[in-house]
Amino acid sequence: MSFDNRVSEQQPTLEQLDGWCEQALSSALPEIRSEAERRLRYFFPTFSETLAEVSESHGFSSGQARVMAVFPSIKGPAESAKLMTWFLHQSSKVFSITYVVNRLRTLVLNHLNVMEDEQKADLRVSLLAAIRDKFTELPGFLIDDLTRTLALVVMFTWFDLPDSKGVIDSILEMGSTSDEHEVLALQMMRSFVEEFNKELPPKYISKQRRVVVTFRDKQLKSIFEHALRAMRSAIGDGGGGRDKRVVLSQALLVQRDCLGFDFIWLAPDEASDEAVAIQIPSGWKDLIQVEGFLDAYFEGYAHCGPPLSSQFVEVLVLVASIRRSFYMEAVRIGFVKRMSAGIAEILAGAMGLDDVENYHHICRLLARFRCIHTLVEIEDTPVYRTLLVAAAGFTITGLGLWEWSSNSIAPLLTFWAKVAAAHDGRDSSNSEICGDVIAATLPRVVGEHLRSMVQATARVASGESLADNPLDNTDALLENMALAANIARASYEACGTTVLTMMRDMAGEYQALLNGGQASAEAVATCEAQLVWPVYAVAQCIGARQPYRSQAEDDQADAEMFAVALELDHVVRQRLQRGVGGDPSEALELAFLHLHHSFRATYIGEQGYKAAAVYTKLTELVGLRDSNHVLGLVLDKLLFNLRTWPPASPVVHRSLQLFHDLSVGYVSVRQVAKLDSVKVLLTGHSGEGFRFLGAIDEYKPRALYYAGLARILFSASDVTPAVFAEFMRPWGLLIDELLAMPDAQLAMDHVRPGLIRVLRDLRGFLSAVSSKSNYTMFFDWIRTSQRMSLVHRCVEMQADVKVQIAALKFMAEFVFNRTQRLNFDVASPNGILIFREASRAMWAYGSRVLKERSVAVRDVYKDRYKGVAACFTILARLVAGKYVGIGVMPLYGDTALERAYSVSVELLKQFPVPDVIAYPKLGKATTSLLEVLLAKPNIDLVPLDDAAYEHVMRVCVEAFDHAETAVSSSACGVIDGVLTAAIENEGSDVAKLVRARSADITTYLLRAMLNIVLFEDRPNDWSFSRPLFCLILLDTQFALQYTSQIVQYQPPERREDLIKALKELLSSTEFVLTTTNRDRFTQALTQYRREVAAKNLILMVPTSQTLGAPVDIMAYSIAATASAISPDEGEAAMAD
Repeated sequence: MSFDNRVSEQQPTLEQLDGWCEQALSSALPEIRSEAERRLRYFFPTFSETLAEVSESHGFSSGQARVMAVFPSIKGPAESAKLMTWFLHQSSKVFSITYVVNRLRTLVLNHLNVMEDEQKADLRVSLLAAIRDKFTELPGFLIDDLTRTLALVVMFTWFDLPDSKGVIDSILEMGSTSDEHEVLALQMMRSFVEEFNKELPPKYISKQRRVVVTFRDKQLKSIFEHALRAMRSAIGDGGGGRDKRVVLSQALLVQRDCLGFDFIWLAPDEASDEAVAIQIPSGWKDLIQVEGFLDAYFEGYAHCGPPLSSQFVEVLVLVASIRRSFYMEAVRIGFVKRMSAGIAEILAGAMGLDDVENYHHICRLLARFRCIHTLVEIEDTPVYRTLLVAAAGFTITGLGLWEWSSNSIAPLLTFWAKVAAAHDGRDSSNSEICGDVIAATLPRVVGEHLRSMVQATARVASGESLADNPLDNTDALLENMALAANIARASYEACGTTVLTMMRDMAGEYQALLNGGQASAEAVATCEAQLVWPVYAVAQCIGARQPYRSQAEDDQADAEMFAVALELDHVVRQRLQRGVGGDPSEALELAFLHLHHSFRATYIGEQGYKAAAVYTKLTELVGLRDSNHVLGLVLDKLLFNLRTWPPASPVVHRSLQLFHDLSVGYVSVRQVAKLDSVKVLLTGHSGEGFRFLGAIDEYKPRALYYAGLARILFSASDVTPAVFAEFMRPWGLLIDELLAMPDAQLAMDHVRPGLIRVLRDLRGFLSAVSSKSNYTMFFDWIRTSQRMSLVHRCVEMQADVKVQIAALKFMAEFVFNRTQRLNFDVASPNGILIFREASRAMWAYGSRVLKERSVAVRDVYKDRYKGVAACFTILARLVAGKYVGIGVMPLYGDTALERAYSVSVELLKQFPVPDVIAYPKLGKATTSLLEVLLAKPNIDLVPLDDAAYEHVMRVCVEAFDHAETAVSSSACGVIDGVLTAAIENEGSDVAKLVRARSADITTYLLRAMLNIVLFEDRPNDWSFSRPLFCLILLDTQFALQYTSQIVQYQPPERREDLIKALKELLSSTEFVLTTTNRDRFTQALTQYRREVAAKNLILMVPTSQTLGAPVDIMAYSIAATASAISPDEGEAAMAD
């Protein structure tokens, strides 16, 4: 065992520690930061450092985990915590306290449970004392960090120390001393609530949940009650003076955090800010269901200015979100009435609404209140009408304030969308429950929202407003328009007329502007930017159609709006064709595409619902008789965009995506295939009219286009070779022309882009070919006239790496057995022919890379590794496809297999192992290839020598830390395949390699995997368990010895449980290679994970001061411990 004694064993001065902390956190030089961190780790170990942090692994022979050196007086976590708290009390430097608090938090999180109860209590007292002593001189964030660490100690000792629960009470009592201490107490309670509400890593969840349930039911209520008293006291004192205002602010923040507590452990990604009700416990009724509870908040809002007033409303938002079932019916009626009256009073008097925070939270209050409470309790009372009238006036005004508070638009629309959802505009009985107010308001809300957005867009376009352009945030635009559409659908006759009228009026103004002949480009651009809003409104209204609620007159309204939008689109297209008015509007074109998408999704195809009324009206207005005519119109629009817009424009990408959507639907693709324009497109798909086809910078647009064409072409079940040949004819002519060129001409600058385009086009087309018969037609076509030779000439071209990559990626798609499309008949030679073609391409590219490996390149990934990764993908797909009997190829002298394997192994040996992590795509391709090649059926065919074997194992170990879990799982699969082959066939070459390197490689792999399984928490334990079983089988003695030494360095409090868990793991099965034994070991490893998680058995990294008594895991019993390994032998084993 080796130690790092480069740090002095004398205790450093306070100045030295302060200096190192400042260097570790603020130095711009990595070397200085690293050195300072190393020194501080020596004096303040957390015992949670990973083995990688204390190891210097440079090879199999010296890559063992070294024992971490620590200060001699530190024998375990308790001593380290004591030294940290001493430093915490002594130092006044912000850097020092920041550093030591973070270290202390890590230590508490992982190793508090190994301390004695007295040591835990001392740590808790010391932390609380540090907060009390330093709260006047430290910044707020450090007080928060210290309190959070204290909260962790309290959480983890909740059931161990009876007085831990009393810490919260003592903090609350401290608040009665003075206003200054009240502020501190409230600030600490905020930190406690946030820390208890924070989800810890999975291994702590079980314990945390048990504690939090008790905290939620008792202490959280006490904290909320204390904050209520502090708020009422401050309000009673008039809220004057700086200290009272600070107390009031902190009290409101504590209430906010208490009400925002996750009472039912709902995952954050499952919660919606505006829709989830707060599941407050019933035990809180005596605090909330009291007379005048809401009065304090409304009075505080009325009498306190910003920012306190906005905090009052923020708490009201949460109070309004409390679940309806929390209240008994009578109490709920009173609550809803008081909340409605209070909101109406604020809105009617515009109280405090000149402050943007107040205004925004009032908007949120409206939305949240209506989302949780249906208000049926007060529908027949005057307060309901008062609320709706006040909300209507407030909304109409607020919708025009987009530039002032843009985030408040969505809550206002949400309120009216909820109101509209319960309103039926056709039911006259609604007038008895304020239906008249709702019916009159909904069209105003929809119209005002559109008008305000139109005006805001014009102001931004003209430079009058400095706000961001609302058209730039497409997600928010679509979200708000979806809410407006839901509002409109509730009263479609009135709201639809509003949208239609606005669309017609604005379209008429646009037409007049163009007909005037004097319109400037700026005026046209502004007008088209404004037209975006009504077009999106029409699109969202059509998309919001609900078949079970929609009637014939609604479908006719959709048809009218759609027809007006089509006429506007026609006018815009005519302007572009005439070349007047400047550049086209990208936002308007995207809106038109969204309109076509919405109409198709609603009325055409798989998700469409047949509605005769819409087509009857469309026939009358624009002559569109059925869905086929509409699809033809949509396709013409898409083709026009592809011909006119620049390749990089979002319009092209959205058009191609819509074209792709049309081609993937079972019904829509057959409808599209019957269109005359599509039939013409299939015969002239590579025409120069499509500007995006002339670009070579991006592959995805071309892939979408040709994949869509392939689906349309093959949508008919009886595609004849003649039809297929006609489609392929443009490519065939181009390839034949390129093949006729000599190599020198083929490498010219004006020719190479054409090569890249045709290779990418064929690749995109082939990616959509899914059946064997269709693939066979493509295979026969490309082998005709030796067209595949173009691919080989491109691979051999040295002038342009892009051409080589395009050729290799086409080859990777060509050999891909996607949906079993390459499963040829038994007598077919096609599989072998494909393998030969791929092997030839790999050999040509790989040989050149190996020949020029010493030549420096500008970008090693683009110029070298990208092609290597493509070669690895080709071979992996060839072998994994299982459509070639590769085992028989050497028997009849076919060198394709040998060349493919040998060049791949040589390429693998050439790149440095760390590049597997540095270039994720290379790492993924490498491990995927190795997993296939070194699997049981193929490993005997791979030319694996000692150097290659060592390099493969290095790559696998490096891949354990890859960012993608799938890569580390593949690396485990590689090791498992090699070791399984060696064990099952002891006379094989692989077995000889494994035995020859068992002293270094096998031992290193076993140590590395044991370290991962014991010290780390990985999501793919199953993958690690398979090779670990083989490694233990190969060297059971070392596995027992190493795990025993790991236990020997753990604190005594953990050893018994840890030994028991390890003993059950290692004795769970017989280490003989059978499927049953493997599965048992995997199950045992899963059980071991559960055991250590339940008991919080987090292992400590071995240190120079923590070596304990020796232990033999397999011979261990509770009554006595058999001493099988001496301390000297233990150190030697750790150093091996």
